[in-house]
Amino acid sequence: MKAKYFLYLTIALFSFNCSSNEIEKIDVIRLHDIWALESIEGEKVIIDETVRNLPVLEIYVEDERVHGNTGCNVLNGYLEIDEDKISFSKIITTEMACPGNLEQKFLSALQKVNNYKIEKMRLFLYEDSKEILTLRKID
Repeated sequence: MKAKYFLYLTIALFSFNCSSNEIEKIDVIRLHDIWALESIEGEKVIIDETVRNLPVLEIYVEDERVHGNTGCNVLNGYLEIDEDKISFSKIITTEMACPGNLEQKFLSALQKVNNYKIEKMRLFLYEDSKEILTLRKID
């Protein structure tokens, strides 16, 4: 029981001592993960006959690169992160024919992204204040 209260006290003290800059650094570290697409511009992506797999991004913060897939083709590229700012560049994909238009919508949306936030195991990618992509943590 004492250990439980000690843990709560430690968390509370840590929270009071964190500056907004330190919190931003924690978010950057949390970016280093694997994220699966949930929605594009507010439209939920559902697996069906044209969407066999959800697009996935694996973000490597330290290497400033991204790997994953478009739901159909393998994806590789680079990213820049500065506090809550993020941008993706030099995205290349394999070139298999894909059903539907999800791949193009996803790649086009990814190019618009310029900032982000992480909240409740979700990565929200924005173009200015407009939510472009929502992804959920999957590992």
